[in-house]
Amino acid sequence: MKTIACIATALALALPLSACNTWGGVKQDAKEVGQAAGRGVEKAGVATGRGIEKAGEKIQEISK
Repeated sequence: MKTIACIATALALALPLSACNTWGGVKQDAKEVGQAAGRGVEKAGVATGRGIEKAGEKIQEISK
């Protein structure tokens, strides 16, 4: 009976520690996803700006 109690205590103490590592990993992954999304939005903005610029150039060419 004492052995079962020791094992149960060890598991109860180990679970919060493993959750800390897992939570740290989740936070790191979320940070990386956020950074990647920010880079994607930035690239989309640059591409949109280029598209608008080229459209403006075409309009100028047509209006000459």
